[in-house]
Amino acid sequence: MFKSKNDTRSVSFMALFIAMEIVLEYVCKLIPAMPQGGGVSFAYVPILLAAYLMGPGAGVIVGLGAAALQFALGLASYWGPWSVILDYVLPLAVLGLAPFVPNVSLSKRDIHIGIGVLFVVKYFIHVVSGGWLFASYAPTGMNPWMYSLAYNLPYNLASMVATWIIFELIWPRLSATSYFRH
Repeated sequence: MFKSKNDTRSVSFMALFIAMEIVLEYVCKLIPAMPQGGGVSFAYVPILLAAYLMGPGAGVIVGLGAAALQFALGLASYWGPWSVILDYVLPLAVLGLAPFVPNVSLSKRDIHIGIGVLFVVKYFIHVVSGGWLFASYAPTGMNPWMYSLAYNLPYNLASMVATWIIFELIWPRLSATSYFRH
């Protein structure tokens, strides 16, 4: 279930999804960011599309590839190896695991609950990063973990809502194609 095909077609589609993620990152840079990093983004849609269309293995590969390209293109800012892992590598890769969470059917339409579940996991990865690596940004006298919980919630919640809506709008058309059948 976690395997990823490595034939020419699959690798080409994964590269296309990585490219789409990077283009959307550039678009999302137009949205004002939080003061100490993090911002509303819907650039996660291609990672989730790859995961649901091609399987979780492909989703994780697309997430990892997108994280690597963000660094190569100067889109990412980091403060050491743990920041790279907790702010980029894990959050982007974990979204590729969304298909492991079963969908819920409402009115003959599947709702991809995995998106919400894995965004919660992504949020807590950012909380760990903030509470552990960026504790000095917490206001004087405030617990850094509480500050990280509060700081990371608005942009992660907004990103989840935007990503989920866009995904659900695109999904019916893409899932009906035969290009991605494994």
